[in-house]
Amino acid sequence: MAFRIAHELSWSASRASTLASCPRRYYWDYYGSWLGWDASGDPERRQAWLLKKMTRMPMLAGQIVHDAIQRWFELRRSGGEPPEREAFIAAAVAELRRHYKDSRDGKWRQRPAKITHLAEHHYAEPRIDEGTGEAATYGATYRDRIVESLTAFLEMPELEEVRSSDPGSWLACEDMSTFDVEGVKVYAVPDFAWRDAEGVVHIWDWKTGSPRDADRFQLEVYAGYARDFWDADPERVVGYDAYLRDRRVVEVRPGSAGLEQAYRRILESLAEMRASHFDAGETAGDPEQFPRVEDARPCASCNYRELCGRG
Repeated sequence: MAFRIAHELSWSASRASTLASCPRRYYWDYYGSWLGWDASGDPERRQAWLLKKMTRMPMLAGQIVHDAIQRWFELRRSGGEPPEREAFIAAAVAELRRHYKDSRDGKWRQRPAKITHLAEHHYAEPRIDEGTGEAATYGATYRDRIVESLTAFLEMPELEEVRSSDPGSWLACEDMSTFDVEGVKVYAVPDFAWRDAEGVVHIWDWKTGSPRDADRFQLEVYAGYARDFWDADPERVVGYDAYLRDRRVVEVRPGSAGLEQAYRRILESLAEMRASHFDAGETAGDPEQFPRVEDARPCASCNYRELCGRG
């Protein structure tokens, strides 16, 4: 019998946000694209999976910043010296250019799960038109975002304690893990976490975009992870959203009450997910059971608009 990856319900803050913002996109992300990695399988699943693997320039720039900071910490953890500022930033900008070129040149077709495929290229958006010069302007926006964000990481006095922390005190650096809520895996990926000499756990989230209402909730989820995984006292867990481009840090102290509130929100979200959950390994289901949002404006930047016929 051939091995089959089990299709299981899990929860993450991003999954909950997708369901709340557009059930149809949620369907394509977690159900309609399942098994699409098999190039010889169902064509619609394959199409959905390829669209799911696409990214956009804002997300790509954010991921490059996260990866650069992760490498900075890993170099320190290995006993090496952090890279010089110019080399640190130049390497990240070079990554942006490489990913852009790979997408433009269609290299993603060789390895769709590994090589960048930009939705801007896929949908031939005017902003990515090199003939008119729009692409240069658009690209410069995200080059500058990377430069500003990484410069802020190196310079912000609010981050000095983080930058100089002892690697022996570090708890996480972009490490994906899970904890359990009513038998369901809840995914948590703290950008960075460490425990100070007084036993206080500090959890950091690097942000390259604008503040969102969901940011605090995400830190509360991480605090729950800290309690369950690192045996942290909820009253001694502090979360921080570092909005690098704005050079602003928002501190969140969930405490036991905040964790209980976050736990209730997870349970409410899980109940909604369970109501529509099915085994996508057995059937593709019906996308019409996951309605599109009435406001079509966000569809213009959705990966799946060719499947939905919208945007």
